[in-house]
Amino acid sequence: VAGMGEDMHDALTLLSHGRFRTEAFTRAAFPLDQIQRVFETLAERPQDLKTQIVFN
Repeated sequence: VAGMGEDMHDALTLLSHGRFRTEAFTRAAFPLDQIQRVFETLAERPQDLKTQIVFN
């Protein structure tokens, strides 16, 4: 990812290969077609900052 440094590249590689499990860190997951709901949820519950958008 341009401008993100090697750490971001390494993190994305681990995620894409299933080497890092996000479930313990993610409060909610939404499909991309519900992106508006993601922003509404975050506005209502800012403590749920770790919300995942799922690209299927």
